[in-house]
Amino acid sequence: MTDNQPIDHTHKNVGGALQKVGNLTILSNIFRAPAVGMTQVQQRYNVIFPFFVLTILSGMVTYSYFNIVDYAWYVDYMVDLAAGELSKAEQDTARAPYLLLSQSAMAFIAGLSVVLVVSILYIIQSIYFVVVSNVNNDGYQFKQWFSFIAWTSMPGLIAVVATFASLLTSSSIQIPLDSINPLSLNELIFTLDPSKGLGSLLSSIHIAQIWSFVVMVIGYKIWTKKSTGKSAAIVLAPFVIFYVGWFAII
Repeated sequence: MTDNQPIDHTHKNVGGALQKVGNLTILSNIFRAPAVGMTQVQQRYNVIFPFFVLTILSGMVTYSYFNIVDYAWYVDYMVDLAAGELSKAEQDTARAPYLLLSQSAMAFIAGLSVVLVVSILYIIQSIYFVVVSNVNNDGYQFKQWFSFIAWTSMPGLIAVVATFASLLTSSSIQIPLDSINPLSLNELIFTLDPSKGLGSLLSSIHIAQIWSFVVMVIGYKIWTKKSTGKSAAIVLAPFVIFYVGWFAII
């Protein structure tokens, strides 16, 4: 086995005895000691726990938002964004799809959509790392990279908790969806209009996400034995391209 090949065992040896590394231990280490946590992920490649924890909770946040928000205000807000400069008849046409659904139905569909979108993003990122791994002959396959993505996304739990808290404590039920994450760069620093332009871009980036990027770089370096610079370049390249492209069309 070469240095760059994945470790094949699912337990660690502590004091001469085999000891299984639990999901909660790994989760704790992702926050407290990312290098240790990502080494443990390399040993287990667990997918189900980290994947469902974050996707289900993210869906629940969106579901909660649509149950709490003033739905009539939300419909008017979305129509104004999409068709604010159109005639009243055209605005009514834009409003019609929202009125076909009850608020509870919209909440369910929106929550499920978030789960599906997050799942698709995990798959896309995993495929990217599979391609890079094949080029570099690292020896890792799709399941390993999917586990990598799921675990390195765990700092997002902080954003989920913060968003839940923001929703439950807000004095208003007329809150734009782009403003519900209090840890976004826009909410923390810039306070631009989150519905358009740079404000929308900055609302999509939050400090827990930046923390996830750091964990990804640390984990990739441990898994592949590459330098910090190369690891950062490989891990961050898709995100840099995405956000530069977004900024270019603002």
